[in-house]
Amino acid sequence: MEKLTGTGKTGPIYQSDQQTIVNIVFKAGETLPTHSAPNCVVVVPVRGTIQFRGEDFDERIAPGSVVRINPDEKHSLEALTDAEVMVIKSHLA
Repeated sequence: MEKLTGTGKTGPIYQSDQQTIVNIVFKAGETLPTHSAPNCVVVVPVRGTIQFRGEDFDERIAPGSVVRINPDEKHSLEALTDAEVMVIKSHLA
């Protein structure tokens, strides 16, 4: 077991062959353009509010909610306030 803590800035938190955890910090108004990942992704809001968009999905997320993204599913984000998220990318066998 290992405790991992966010850094308060954009950068990696943990990496192995099966999983990567990254912290991303946004200023209000910043966006992450439409993209996809070959892995299962979980986005965990740490602070602030993010507009999260995907095919048939357009939701505001904030601490207390989690978004799970299937491999190769296109999505984008827009920070509605200063915000921070942890992104967990996992290779599921």
